[in-house]
Amino acid sequence: MTTQHTPLSTRRRLSLAAVLAAGALGLSACAGSGESAPASAASSAASAASSAVSSAASAASTAAASSSVESTGAAASSETSDDAPLTMTDPWTKATDGMMTGSFGVLENTSDQDVHVVSVTSSLTDRVELHEMVPGEDGQMVMQQSPDGFTVPAGETFELVPGGNHVMLMGLAEPIQPGDEVTYTLETEDGDVLEVTSVARPFTGANESYHGGEASGSEGGHGDN
Repeated sequence: MTTQHTPLSTRRRLSLAAVLAAGALGLSACAGSGESAPASAASSAASAASSAVSSAASAASTAAASSSVESTGAAASSETSDDAPLTMTDPWTKATDGMMTGSFGVLENTSDQDVHVVSVTSSLTDRVELHEMVPGEDGQMVMQQSPDGFTVPAGETFELVPGGNHVMLMGLAEPIQPGDEVTYTLETEDGDVLEVTSVARPFTGANESYHGGEASGSEGGHGDN
């Protein structure tokens, strides 16, 4: 809660009003006890004091309102919009008891220039890569690290889906249970980064083989549940 301070000039006017009010009360008391001060003088002083109090209170109210507006403006100006060209919607990761899994979602490029995603990192494992699907020697689709990363065309989307392009996490130390949060960071060719927090879901499809058998447990593709 923001504390609002009354300006010094307003406090002085309030103090003056208090003094005048006290004087008016004193004159009224004297007039009531038969002292020399005329009743009209006491009445005039009381009226002046009342006017001063009203004016000071109005000034204090105006100052407080002005202070409130300035405070709101400062808070609004401190909020900066995220103008990064790359976003991701509906990020999710396949829950797994194994050592590897895939993460998916829809990348969107809101700029008028292509965005080239070149790398990915994660605090969960040192082995995380951008993967694509290619035909294997036996005609089956196999996954491999994408040599050129992902290119999201200007003003368009790029889907990361089971059985297609995806983020691959390998060498996991612990199982990923449904509902767990899986975080990773995408980096573009221009040096921009996109922090992604995905939620793990149970999924039994897309059990592709890893190209060349480079990963432990590759027979299960993105990991078995």
